[in-house]
Amino acid sequence: MEKGIIITGKDFPDSAAFVNPALANGFSAVVSVSEQNKDELPAEPVKAVVWQRSSSLSARSFILEAQTSLNVLTHALVLFDTALYAKTCSSFAGETRDLAQGIDSLISSYMYITHEIIARFKKLGGGTLCFVYKPHPGEAEYARLGARLKETTNPAPPLVSAAAEAFKAFAENTAAERYAFPIKFLLIEYASSPGREGDEETAEYLFSLPEMCDNTAKGKSGGKLSLLKAEKTVRWQHPGAKFPAVMNLFNR
Repeated sequence: MEKGIIITGKDFPDSAAFVNPALANGFSAVVSVSEQNKDELPAEPVKAVVWQRSSSLSARSFILEAQTSLNVLTHALVLFDTALYAKTCSSFAGETRDLAQGIDSLISSYMYITHEIIARFKKLGGGTLCFVYKPHPGEAEYARLGARLKETTNPAPPLVSAAAEAFKAFAENTAAERYAFPIKFLLIEYASSPGREGDEETAEYLFSLPEMCDNTAKGKSGGKLSLLKAEKTVRWQHPGAKFPAVMNLFNR
């Protein structure tokens, strides 16, 4: 079965660890890039499209262009890397203008892009949307735990910590609200390995999950079965969790 995936939320080249496993498992891929990094395009056959995070119109045009670039769109991967933002977004703690920019970049943007992905999958009759979350200690964790933390630098500033919690809540509740649609949801929390090793371990786990293959299941509203399905849908999975090997359809 032909498969096409959008990888966004964490722009290329920061999302590179997820690209190779996607290609190795038979996906054609489109990745988001920022305006600043638009010249750092991945090698073919991957297509890169500029995503301006603060714009809802850019989210829509990104998804439309991504679908046009793919023969078929079956999957979308939305990444939130708190550790990365902790290093790059400290300036958002300054003026009110900076806070507004940070909210647009770290919170609103994820809602815009998710809305457009869901709308596109509904028009296509189904798809798989996977939210991937990478936690990182904030200022409060450092104050409480101090030396007991393995990482001792770059605590996430308040806005980044708030955005991380917003992402988790948004992902969970979106999956719970939408489980009756013909869209499959996955919630993946990062491996505990540091740096790029965590990216690679998480990507390897993600692209081994059987749920990433089967887009034929349709959600059904109402009844006890649907409630059980919803409960499973909103549960965060972690790299290393076991699943029946006989169900692994990813490489077919």
